[in-house]
Amino acid sequence: MAVSTRPAAKTVAPIPGRRMTLEEFFAIPEGPPKVELEEGELIVTAQPSGRHQKVLLRLGALIDGHVTQNELGAVWPEIDVHLPGEARVYVPDLVFLTLEHMDRYSGEDGRIHGVPDLAVEITSPSTERRDRTTKLRTYQDVGVPWYWLVDPDELIIQEYRLTTEGYLLAQSVPPGEAFEPGLFPSLSIDLAALMGETVSSE
Repeated sequence: MAVSTRPAAKTVAPIPGRRMTLEEFFAIPEGPPKVELEEGELIVTAQPSGRHQKVLLRLGALIDGHVTQNELGAVWPEIDVHLPGEARVYVPDLVFLTLEHMDRYSGEDGRIHGVPDLAVEITSPSTERRDRTTKLRTYQDVGVPWYWLVDPDELIIQEYRLTTEGYLLAQSVPPGEAFEPGLFPSLSIDLAALMGETVSSE
């Protein structure tokens, strides 16, 4: 999986009441901390837990292997995604672009400029509310076709599919059951098995 690049790490703190331009945001050195831009407001997120990162590592590797083997496009973890519209840059946990849309990835700055085909957010206590409200609405409004929300503690995957009426919750798959993504029909994901955990039958 490719990773976005920025200059050396540096601590960044938001300035209350001041809107940041895209140029200023893009000049911020590579984190930590993880930072996003929401209509000009700098959002600084807490460092994810070890379990969050383990889910990201294993899920990302599985999807990347499937995408690479079948020559479907490319997958990135935690890459800047400059979305259309306002000064808005998100850093989803995982992003996928089809071959058709690979021109949205810029090799010059290591970012995606435009709408990804899939955005995956693995929730954390500090981000879950925003993942399920603000980010969901934004991904819907800019036209991201598929959005997954992954609960790393409960190992539940929720798949949202964009329709003419907005996002439709297509699947909510509990641990121990196979998640077969609409975007990748030949891929089956058992998140509990992927994490090496057993699920009680009770």
